[in-house]
Amino acid sequence: LSTQPPITQIIPILRATFSLLRTFLSQASRVVVALASPLLIFVPLISRLLAPVILVLHIILDATVYTPYTIASNVAAALYPLYMFCGVACIFGVILGILGRSLVTLSNIIAPESPKTESLHAGLSMRKRKRRRQSSSTEDS
Repeated sequence: LSTQPPITQIIPILRATFSLLRTFLSQASRVVVALASPLLIFVPLISRLLAPVILVLHIILDATVYTPYTIASNVAAALYPLYMFCGVACIFGVILGILGRSLVTLSNIIAPESPKTESLHAGLSMRKRKRRRQSSSTEDS
């Protein structure tokens, strides 16, 4: 029996495979370059024939993508301080509201209202209001 772990048996196989693959790819790239070099003569000709199409596509892309993106990014950069001010104001408003509510709750727990104060509040809400008499035009004469 072999006492070596299985991974050590795979390492020589992987080494040989990658060596063969590297050799093959280097030779294949040389063959592709040798076959494609005569075709490089046509690149200037093709680029000159496609120049009007490329120019029109560049103008369309400039009008539909680049210019709106530039405008939007400039507006966003100009409004960033206002955005930050409003964001910080909202966050501090939330924190202040939660803190105020917690302090009121804590003060009601520490010092609950006395029964005398509660009856005073109840009496104020139970009191009937006097109705004003509406003046009519017949009473004024």
